[in-house]
Amino acid sequence: MSLDWLVLQSLVDASPFGVVVCDARAIGWPVVYLNHAFELLCGYQKQEIIGRNLTLLQQADNQQEGLQQIRQALKKGVPTRAVLRNYRKDGSKFINEIQIVPIRDQFGQISHFASFHRQGSASNAIHNTDTVVESVLSAQSLTALREDRQTGLLSRAYFDDQLRRDFAYAQREHRPITVFVFSIDSAAAYKEVFGASGAELTFKRVAGAIAGCFRRASDLSTRWDEFRIITGTLTTRPEDAYKFAQVVQGRVRDLAIHHPRAAGFRHVTISVGIASHVPEKNETIDSFIGVAIRELNICGANQVMQAVG
Repeated sequence: MSLDWLVLQSLVDASPFGVVVCDARAIGWPVVYLNHAFELLCGYQKQEIIGRNLTLLQQADNQQEGLQQIRQALKKGVPTRAVLRNYRKDGSKFINEIQIVPIRDQFGQISHFASFHRQGSASNAIHNTDTVVESVLSAQSLTALREDRQTGLLSRAYFDDQLRRDFAYAQREHRPITVFVFSIDSAAAYKEVFGASGAELTFKRVAGAIAGCFRRASDLSTRWDEFRIITGTLTTRPEDAYKFAQVVQGRVRDLAIHHPRAAGFRHVTISVGIASHVPEKNETIDSFIGVAIRELNICGANQVMQAVG
């Protein structure tokens, strides 16, 4: 039995321990998620921490032995445990018992670091504490529950949550955000020939090729429906979206998967719809994605349509 992201998020939010997830591929390891227990522990609200480095909790007390231990672990991509003197928003000091674990993506690359926090006392030695990770959940569980088991892409619920966060950030900071919608051409005909199991195996290979083109931590990919993948990114410039989509299409063609009923080609190909611009204040993420879907629906086999504004 598997759990979806919403169940997992409810579990983490209800945890008595502070839970934080940081982007391992962005400069400075910025925070991308934290639960309510961490807000209570440090005195900051979620919107005051998202996008920032947790060093803000050390303030000027940044020469601690535990900090060097954490920095080395992050650079090496290994788990670690440490005790730090941290400072709340109001300036009050507290002892923070921390455990950090790396989270790997479907390609085995470290994409995030999860950290688990609880208040301790100055006399507590870290080796005498319970393992915080075991009290909440393992990093492998976190990774597994946020992924679609069939494709290795993000689960739809997790993707929607993260994309809405990125969309709100782009809206607030007046930055462009790009959504690609990829669809396998003549998918129904392919399924008729090779059956559901054959189509599923092919979709998995196509999904891997597409996801392999989006390797930055800010890139998100999920299965949209039976034969579609949607990807959102904060870092692709609108003027580059069209060229990049052609690169992705080329990667799928290079798989050379035979498609006896394909129109124009004898291999599996994909079409792409793109929405890429700075979202307006009154724009919604659903209407934004709708732009890409509309462009995809009028797109011919293996073509790319642009909605760059």
